[in-house]
Amino acid sequence: MTLKLYGKGGRSFRCLWMLEEAGIAYEHVLVDWAAGESHTAEFLAINPNGKIPVLVDGELQLFESLAINYHLARHHASDLWVDNSHDESLALQWLAWGMGELEGPHDAANRDQSDIHHERLDVSLNALRQTLAERTFMLGDTFTVVDLNTASLLLRPQYRKVARDDATLGTWFRACTTRPALQQAMARPQ
Repeated sequence: MTLKLYGKGGRSFRCLWMLEEAGIAYEHVLVDWAAGESHTAEFLAINPNGKIPVLVDGELQLFESLAINYHLARHHASDLWVDNSHDESLALQWLAWGMGELEGPHDAANRDQSDIHHERLDVSLNALRQTLAERTFMLGDTFTVVDLNTASLLLRPQYRKVARDDATLGTWFRACTTRPALQQAMARPQ
């Protein structure tokens, strides 16, 4: 069965990157939320929230980009998942951190591409800096879905230069953003 990812741009992009990392067959159905395409009766039958992205994997219809990526890693790309319950707890911690410290507080800048509050972002990034000062990737020596989800947040125009130029984050960010799967995802129609 071929997986189907519904969405176009925005948070759908991290799922597209994840599918490319997984190296599995999928169909990308372009649904433009901004154009109202996710409010059709057909789409609302898949996701009553009327938002993107949505992944259809057999009988499973899953929304929320981070949940989709964790599902893909656990069930389709075990090399991007964790191999013990300790790291699984850390993975969930970083999921909450990404939403609570990067996406949530800076969401106004995310939406209208206004300037970010640099001092507040600096404080938010301190936990990531501390972690990456001790290891290559967020959970150790291997790139995982945790790195993908976090790097996808930092790919946003407001964050990109900060992450790229940061003395501690820069090496990690380059290692994430030069991955062939990301380049393949970026080359796909958006």
